[in-house]
Amino acid sequence: MVNVPVLLKKISGMRHNLSRLREQQSFTIEAFKDNLDAQDIVLHNLRLAIQGAIDIGTHIISDEGWGIPGSLNEIFYILQDKGVLTSELTEKMVSAVGLRNILVHEYEKVNLDIVYDILQNHLADLEDFILSIIKFFKL
Repeated sequence: MVNVPVLLKKISGMRHNLSRLREQQSFTIEAFKDNLDAQDIVLHNLRLAIQGAIDIGTHIISDEGWGIPGSLNEIFYILQDKGVLTSELTEKMVSAVGLRNILVHEYEKVNLDIVYDILQNHLADLEDFILSIIKFFKL
């Protein structure tokens, strides 16, 4: 049985990160590339929001006894198999894990054009993840 208070705390953390990211959406791509503080805020909060989704998935899988994921990507495939996520959202979350890995391990290779596109067009993917968790567990 999933620990609801832990889930709600992790969801709250992700929502905080998404709020911080939305505060940066008013930048043009040029202004974003010229503003190191905005870049730091975006990169940091993207990493934390994606890590939050990973942590939520891991927590659910462990509490529900759904096995042991062999990789970060597998977390989302297990959630899909159990009916928590759609296949479309699963693929978006797997892509997010790829971005998180770049942010954590290859910071110097971050493509700011891609980050800006995510900031402007894909934050809803993380919100959809949160909503899927809330709906599945009737939070």
